[in-house]
Amino acid sequence: MTISRHTFFLIAGLVVMVGLIVVWWLAHPQKSDRQQIVDLLRRAEQAIEHQDLRGLMKAISEDYDDGTYSKRELRRAALAGFREVRTIKITPVLRRLEISGEQARAELDVDVWIDTDSPHPTMHLALWVELNNKTGPWLVTRAGGDWPDAPQRSFPYE
Repeated sequence: MTISRHTFFLIAGLVVMVGLIVVWWLAHPQKSDRQQIVDLLRRAEQAIEHQDLRGLMKAISEDYDDGTYSKRELRRAALAGFREVRTIKITPVLRRLEISGEQARAELDVDVWIDTDSPHPTMHLALWVELNNKTGPWLVTRAGGDWPDAPQRSFPYE
């Protein structure tokens, strides 16, 4: 049995492609859950500083619900906030991150500086964030802390 020249090149091409995919996968191992969450928080920080509503919303789960805001309401609040300020600089510090299966909880201290006409351009926030990765990448499902109208619940594991 002989195979045609086209079939041979097709099979050879598939073998090469599979080989390249395996080499790429081995060279780029899956990031740990912790690193994926830290990367998500870093992207959210950058989105806030660039006043990038779309980028910020990519970090938020469609079923986000903190008891005060849904994702839709959070989007409106962020948009209104971005319209009120010229510049935002934030310095987050991850104090604690606990991961249990598809759920994670983080505690952050965040220093915020905003360039507005506000008499208080800087503030310090203590935040907690809940995340999950049930439907794919890690996303924020709830958040709270010490800002006005925020859920005042303490860190969920306490």
